[in-house]
Amino acid sequence: MMTRQIYQDEEFEIRVATELEAVTHFAAVKASVKDIGAWESWCTDKYSHEDSRKYLADSEQKRHRGTEFNFCIFERSGGNLIGSVGINRITPEYKFANLGYWIRTGYTGHGLATLAARSAARFAFTELELTRLEIVVMEGNERSRRVAEKTGAISEGLHRNRLYYHGQPCDARMYSLIPGDL
Repeated sequence: MMTRQIYQDEEFEIRVATELEAVTHFAAVKASVKDIGAWESWCTDKYSHEDSRKYLADSEQKRHRGTEFNFCIFERSGGNLIGSVGINRITPEYKFANLGYWIRTGYTGHGLATLAARSAARFAFTELELTRLEIVVMEGNERSRRVAEKTGAISEGLHRNRLYYHGQPCDARMYSLIPGDL
C-alpha cells in the first residue's frame, strides 16, 4: 500500500506530492480558483500556501493510515503540478470509496483528468482491493461528468441534496466504477 507513483510516461507522472512541493501545489490551485472554485468549496481566493502545505502533510498522514490516497499530476519536463486525483472516504467493510479529481486551468480538455482517474482506479482496485468507486458530480458540472463517463463509470442517476456547497445542499450525479469497467 505504499505505492508512491501510479503513472508515468514521457510527458507526465502521477505520484504522491510531498510537503516540500507546497509551492507548486499552491500555484496550481491559485491559477485555477475560478474554474475549480465553481464546484469545490475549499478552492477560494483565500486559499493560502499554508493550506497547500497542510493538505500535503495531512495527505501523507492519511496515506500512512490507509484512510486516503492523494496523488498529483506533474509535467515531467518543467515539474509543474497540473492537477490532483484521490481515493477518499474509504469504507473498508464494503470495499468502496470516492474518486475525485481536478485539473489546473489551462490544462483541461486534454484527457489528463481521465488518465488520472483511470490510474487512480487501477490503484484502488489492485493495491487497495476495492470493488467499487463512486464519482459524485455536482449537477451542472459537465466537464466532470464527461471525465467520469470517459473513465468508464456508469451513471446511477441524480441524487437530491447529495453535496453541500457554500452552505447549501446541491443535487449531484452519482457514477460508479467497478474493476470490470476499466
